[in-house]
Amino acid sequence: LLMILFACLLASISIKGEAEGCSLENIAVRMSATGGWAHGQPEYAVTVSNTCGCPQSGVHVACGGFNTTLAVDSSKLRPVAGAGDLCLVNGGAPVVQGHDVTFSYAWSPQFKFTPVSSTL
Repeated sequence: LLMILFACLLASISIKGEAEGCSLENIAVRMSATGGWAHGQPEYAVTVSNTCGCPQSGVHVACGGFNTTLAVDSSKLRPVAGAGDLCLVNGGAPVVQGHDVTFSYAWSPQFKFTPVSSTL
């Protein structure tokens, strides 16, 4: 019983230490041209990932001036009402390491989605 208690204590310390090391800097946005075209505009694939073991929710990216000729699933990327230059990623649900959020859009020039905020 004492060994089980000790193992649980070590696990909780380990998890807490990992969470404290997580930050917005662990949210990575990668973009690449797909080679496809939609309504005369080049298509890009976007991947939002969390490089930390701790889930981060409420991930917002800067998306000022974002436009697309290709419909984007609003559960993956949605402009925030009243905050014209912010978009919510994954509907606000956690972005978890190993479970990237992906979407595509088509526009020229290519947009830069910069992480702005998240909650641990």
